[in-house]
Amino acid sequence: MRHALGHCNRNLARITVQGMEFSGAAAHSILAQISAELAGTAPDVQAILKTLTRSLSRIRSGTWFAVLLDPDPRTSHVVIAGDSDGDMADYIDKFVKTLAEPTGTPTLMLPQQVIETSSPVLIPSVCFEEFISLLSPAGQNYFLATPTPHAMEAVGVLVVPMRAGGAIIGTLGIFDWHQHPPLTEADVLPVQLVADHVGLALENARLQTALLDHTERVAVIGAIALAISVGQDLPLTLRVVVEQVTARLEVDAADVLLVTEQGNELFVAASAGFHSSSIPNYRLPAGGWQAGAMDWRPHVEHTRHPDRMASNPRRSLFAREGFQTYVSLPLHARGRLVGVLEIFNRSPVGWDQASLDFLEVLGGTVAVAIDYAGASTGGADKRRAGAPSPRLGDLELEIMRQIVEGQTNREIAVKVHRSENTIKFHVRRILEKTGTINRTELARKATREGWL
Repeated sequence: MRHALGHCNRNLARITVQGMEFSGAAAHSILAQISAELAGTAPDVQAILKTLTRSLSRIRSGTWFAVLLDPDPRTSHVVIAGDSDGDMADYIDKFVKTLAEPTGTPTLMLPQQVIETSSPVLIPSVCFEEFISLLSPAGQNYFLATPTPHAMEAVGVLVVPMRAGGAIIGTLGIFDWHQHPPLTEADVLPVQLVADHVGLALENARLQTALLDHTERVAVIGAIALAISVGQDLPLTLRVVVEQVTARLEVDAADVLLVTEQGNELFVAASAGFHSSSIPNYRLPAGGWQAGAMDWRPHVEHTRHPDRMASNPRRSLFAREGFQTYVSLPLHARGRLVGVLEIFNRSPVGWDQASLDFLEVLGGTVAVAIDYAGASTGGADKRRAGAPSPRLGDLELEIMRQIVEGQTNREIAVKVHRSENTIKFHVRRILEKTGTINRTELARKATREGWL
């Protein structure tokens, strides 16, 4: 598809930059140059796109951009811009980020049109005001509210489909702000050759990434299964879970919440990756996760939409930690809620379907571990014969509960509004009454015997 729009007749200042023409015999030499630079680039989608756009901007001045469709079209596109004009590059980078959805997916009208029609779009020159009208409403608002770093009379646009294996996987294009020389029909073929060549490189990179992801996911499940098999220490198993998730799955932080004996609250049993030391203080109502089986899938939220996070009781934690993406996965065993696995990222993350499917498998494994630990110790509501609950007062029970959750004496003192010395005194009394020698043994025994 081709567009031919009129040139503006206005006397605005124009920045003149000499550029190479993408036509004739130069096409194959340009492709050879791009291929040589990509040969030294890591097989990573972001790295390939950055190399591509930067290389093209050195060959011809303009803002080069690549839009890559993810395998799951519901998640994100990847857009990278390169320009020999640094001010304009920064301007367009902010433009793209402004349009981004929570997953980082901007809506760009011309690339979307190319994807839908499978045909290139060439606009040799269009009045800048008309160019703005070609954008989405959000894009128009950005250009109208934010002046460009240079006065613009007109702009040329070329966008071509990016293919791999016969399928369109994205687009490659240029915003030609200077039009010296202007874009012509002769530029379409060489840019299309580059786009299709890079499309194959991107597909290869995605295959390698998928293989590595699969390997890491298998390793996570294997480590958790090993922790379950070697013992019945639930706190240790849950620690393995959060450490494996944060170390292997490109996750910034994770925790596992367990249901209290009463079944109406959740507390943090294990966590990793948090900057704050007050995470275990949280107790959350379990009602929000007590839904039916159809709602047991992972739930993704993005803090870019404050209204969606307004009801979250830990929104202050999200702000303090800088979390932008949150995934919660209810853990069910034998038809009942036993806990929740939570995953946090400090950047926008688009969870594709394969990743969400893996989280379901991971959640099932963790739920089995929790249920197995409860069954092997007689369950939370069935204390072992011969191990009666110690006679503790209400304050002592609360202190023991905080010890089980990993709180220090100072943190417990703040929680129960007592001095630290008072807490130390009660801890000694609790150890005496329970016949334990230290806090670790107390926590293990209280959990095993179901004292809380």
